[in-house]
Amino acid sequence: MRACWFLMVVMSATLCRGADEGVSGGAPAEAAMVGVNESVAEFGGLGGVYNRAYTYPGPRQFDFCKAKGFLVVRLPFRWERLQPNLMQPLDAAELQRLDATVKLARDRGIRLLLDVHNYARYRDKLIGTPEVPNEAFGDFWKRLAEHYKNETAVFAYGLMNEPHDTGGRWPAAAQTAVDAIRTVDRSHTISVCGDGWSGAHSWKKINDTLILKDPANHLIYEAHQYFDRDSSGTYKQSYDDSGANPNLGVERLRPFAQWCKEHNARGFIGEFGVPDNDSRWLVVLDNFLAAMKENRMGGTYWSAGPWWGSYSQSVEPRDGKDRPQIEVLQWYAGLRQRPKDAKITYVAPPPVTKPPAPAVGKVNLSGPGKTIYDCGTAHEPYFYTNQGSEIRSEVIVDGARQARRIHYRHQGTIAWAGAGLFFGGLDCHGYAAFCLTVRAQKPCTLEVKAYPADDIRYLGRFHVDTTWQELVIPFDALKGPAGSFATAGKLRRLELQPDPDRDGSSIDLGKLEVLGRKGK
Repeated sequence: MRACWFLMVVMSATLCRGADEGVSGGAPAEAAMVGVNESVAEFGGLGGVYNRAYTYPGPRQFDFCKAKGFLVVRLPFRWERLQPNLMQPLDAAELQRLDATVKLARDRGIRLLLDVHNYARYRDKLIGTPEVPNEAFGDFWKRLAEHYKNETAVFAYGLMNEPHDTGGRWPAAAQTAVDAIRTVDRSHTISVCGDGWSGAHSWKKINDTLILKDPANHLIYEAHQYFDRDSSGTYKQSYDDSGANPNLGVERLRPFAQWCKEHNARGFIGEFGVPDNDSRWLVVLDNFLAAMKENRMGGTYWSAGPWWGSYSQSVEPRDGKDRPQIEVLQWYAGLRQRPKDAKITYVAPPPVTKPPAPAVGKVNLSGPGKTIYDCGTAHEPYFYTNQGSEIRSEVIVDGARQARRIHYRHQGTIAWAGAGLFFGGLDCHGYAAFCLTVRAQKPCTLEVKAYPADDIRYLGRFHVDTTWQELVIPFDALKGPAGSFATAGKLRRLELQPDPDRDGSSIDLGKLEVLGRKGK
């Protein structure tokens, strides 16, 4: 019995540390697993209120991961929320939220990669500058590692998501964090993203000298990779216009894989993803995952999470149904082998057509209308963005019309920026649509998100032109977990999010009305 017990301990230790042949250090088994990002805790601006601008994944998200075999989850969050002041203690309330999320994972046997989603910045100031010295970055990680040094649900500390434009400062900052962690924790793996947005395709060009020293020898290097033309993950062009081909992902992975082999290092792909609008992207995904497995690399798909709505890369279930990418991801989930007879069966939906916009001053629903928010005269909306994107507003006057102009510019691998209108608990019973007076600097798609409660969202996408229009947004066109918003009745808040524009643009918002049903 004692011998058997000893053998079980040895096998368990080997699994936990995952010492693969030919790979230096005690690389954990999780580094070879395929899972997902549960992305929502990094949402919103720094002034955003918890459960309004951002939240954390809940039991439903972790139940989904366990059911699908995604036993590794990358969990993004913001440094500033967890440590509001540099070199000071971690915020107790935010740490409690993170602890509760860690417990959800632990209870389901899911292992977490804790991801500081800050792009090598703190309050928009670059790490390694006088405003944010490397010592402050090390202090944060020492405090967090001290807190989680005995936590079994955490398999890796992700030092920093997608550093970029650091002027060569990143390697020293990363080494400072590694050194700080190892003063309190020599057991957990440390995951290190590269500069230049951590692109696998550009790794050797930008990060060829990113060789860190870890006295515990538990280090992995984390690259990210997308497959649109500029590897940004925005997928603004179609499969054909992007110049895609089935082996595109394999080609873009190769520089990072070669670098790992040259340096006897373990690699991990912290972000990768494809849109759901063309089944050919699923072939790219399949081949990319196969190449990852061939190179003994795990990774986490971008993205899952409760607030993604109709985002084309999201694998969060919609209306109780799996997204098409799940079919391919499950072939590789955890440490699975791809079935030899696996086939991609998803058929792409027809392209989105431009809906007709009613003429100014007219609506396509009869019955009374009621103004519920005048963007030109009301208080400024609340804003939410990813780290790096910009958004601001000003009041404009156009003839007799006063409106609010929202300026925005997107930056980052996955970028978003939006404006929100808060109502608290507006009763929408007896009405059938919103009507928004709006125009755009450039033609764009506007994502409209209606929340009857903070954790329930109904979403639709609508075309906006460059001339003033009264954009009718039928409640039936806003889809969510219980059908359409028409069944919800109450409106807590409404968010308006234009599609990404890296050159910058603006959208003008006038009055928001609710329109009655015919015969009312």
